[in-house]
Amino acid sequence: MNKRSNNDYLSPNTSGFILIVVLIVIAISSLAALNFARSMLNTYESTLISNQRLQARFCAESGAQTVRLFLAYPRGQRNVDLGGTWNNPSLFQALNVMPDIDPARRGNFTIISPALDEFGNFSGIRYGLQNESAKLNLNALVQLDSLSGGTTASASTATDSGTGQLASQLASAASQQTGLSLATSLLMGIPGMTEDIADAILDWLDEDEEPRMYGAEYSDYYSSMQPAYRPANGPLQSIEQLLLVRGITPVMLFGYDADRNGYLDAAELSNMQMGVQPGAMPGSLPAAALDPTVQPPPPLGWSQYLTLHSAEKNCALDGTPRININSDDLATLYEDLLTVLDESTASYIIGFRLGGQAQANNPLATLASMAAAELEETDGALGQQLSLLSVAPQSGTSNNTTVPWDPTIIANMDLSQQQGSVRFNQVLDIYDSTVSIGGQGGQGQQTTYSSPLSSLPGELALSAPMLMDYLTTVDAAAIPGRINIMECPQEILNGIPGFTTEKVEEILAARNDGSDSETRNFETWLVNEGYFTMDEMRALLPLITCGGDVYKAQIIGYMEGGATFSRIEAIISGAGELPEIQFFRRLDHLERGFDVTTLGQRFDAGMQGGNMMQ
Repeated sequence: MNKRSNNDYLSPNTSGFILIVVLIVIAISSLAALNFARSMLNTYESTLISNQRLQARFCAESGAQTVRLFLAYPRGQRNVDLGGTWNNPSLFQALNVMPDIDPARRGNFTIISPALDEFGNFSGIRYGLQNESAKLNLNALVQLDSLSGGTTASASTATDSGTGQLASQLASAASQQTGLSLATSLLMGIPGMTEDIADAILDWLDEDEEPRMYGAEYSDYYSSMQPAYRPANGPLQSIEQLLLVRGITPVMLFGYDADRNGYLDAAELSNMQMGVQPGAMPGSLPAAALDPTVQPPPPLGWSQYLTLHSAEKNCALDGTPRININSDDLATLYEDLLTVLDESTASYIIGFRLGGQAQANNPLATLASMAAAELEETDGALGQQLSLLSVAPQSGTSNNTTVPWDPTIIANMDLSQQQGSVRFNQVLDIYDSTVSIGGQGGQGQQTTYSSPLSSLPGELALSAPMLMDYLTTVDAAAIPGRINIMECPQEILNGIPGFTTEKVEEILAARNDGSDSETRNFETWLVNEGYFTMDEMRALLPLITCGGDVYKAQIIGYMEGGATFSRIEAIISGAGELPEIQFFRRLDHLERGFDVTTLGQRFDAGMQGGNMMQ
């Protein structure tokens, strides 16, 4: 028999099957290769996006460091040479960090803040920083409230902390006459605030467990919560902690600004007009929206009116330390004063330390009379409280005939052997005061001398900027809690004692008149321009300022040609020896908040980079 080869047994059908298997294997291999290539491409794109996010984050953090560098300059140089903090697009809009011709790889940062219109209301945006001194400092209010509550805190403690003795006197004298504290009254100036919430806030902050008249403590409220929790009974660490306070809701604290970018877009405005709270179920309305007697919260919420960090660096505009006119070493003090003041004023300050007398008018009674018109108009709790101070006794002064001050009296003294028995409450004590001191080096018959400085507007405009800039009455490195009357919203001005509706309107108009007068750098400009008398200013001085060295910055780092961004909020203090970041958080979960056209584009940022601070 003939043997057949193996190929003789392969039928045409078998050969076709093998071809199909080969085609399937090729197809599977091709799909595997395609999936692998797609996976590699996705990984590459994911890595690219991650890198861009990291780059955007670095851009935003570069913005925070830029603010630190900016605040390292003295306040005078910041405002004059560097363009200021209010609206400075050249420094805070689209500052290039990563130069590149391709917009997709070009990284910038922009710093945006809410703007104020000419009436002092929040409106629109600006490229700048938010001065925390333009808000009410809750932690400073607690100290003021503790003084008014008759605690063991003394006036000297207030002085050491930089708040001043007059703030202590004002608060304590007021509280003795009425159950409503000054701190509660100041909180009541915030739109939508109620007395029970104000008391609950202060109960959350104070150290005791005793509830106020309308307040809440652990024993009567927080113990019944599920789960129960205790009040902080101490300073707040963040504004968001207020959400734990009885009666405070997110819409009260943040308003209708759902993305917290500082202004209301069309959707947020629509929700506000319909009373729809951010995060609420569609179609639902809160009970308060249906109650015409309930005052709604402000559009941007209470967070735009409250702070925990405001402070001023206790130094001159040029950055030099201020001279403490309450220094114990009179000889050194006199030498220091002669470096910035004329001999007559410098010697009079030393004379005041030896035998000065207080001004005739009690600042508390003055502040009470300022509130009288407010009481008649609004019947407000603050006006009622301060009107009771009019019965406070006035400080006595000498009725002796005065003669002009003679600088040679101090020149003939051995100041190294002298002790200053009189201390200044504030720098303004120099004006219109008297000094009773003996001749012949202080050993002869006493004579009463009048101050070389007068509070008449013309003379005050010449002397006040120098005195307010270079002198202080405390050794504190920073002065916390005072309100910046040049940048705060109208509602904050309305809450300051003595700021009537008419005066607030006039001050707001003056703020927008474009004046660059040197006197506007200091709160005494209100006296220079006739809004308050010197006695009224003495009463207001512990509460108001024109400065501030702690700022909030909303910083967006972004890539121009894409959707990658990083958004942060930082509070940066320039009140210490070196600027430091006191608070930092990321807001990426709230989206970018602004489109690229608003943030800015740097078409000039090729390989050479953008503008840099010189």
